[in-house]
Amino acid sequence: MGELAIVLRNPPGDGSTGLGIAGPLTHGTTPALRDHLRRLIDTTTGAPCILLDMSCCTGIDVDGLLALAVAQHAARLRSGDLRLTRTPALIARQIRQHNFDHLLDDSTSDEN
Repeated sequence: MGELAIVLRNPPGDGSTGLGIAGPLTHGTTPALRDHLRRLIDTTTGAPCILLDMSCCTGIDVDGLLALAVAQHAARLRSGDLRLTRTPALIARQIRQHNFDHLLDDSTSDEN
């Protein structure tokens, strides 16, 4: 089982919350991310806008994709959003192959 690190990375001045992922987003690590995102969305005043830096993510499976899609949906219900940034090409390709393109922020993905 791999380990996952969630790092707070607030972008300067744009009002969103930036988080970084280090390690794999898999069945074993997804619960920690899901719980963190749920708390973040529930405690944010106003519309939760979350940018998830994937540059140090080493892998992703369907459980990880589903957790991200559910968190994005929860943020959008509160007029916010969750977007993946700096996504490595291999992971971006997996995301697209599973039709989760709506998670990607193409302007900052390694694969355009």
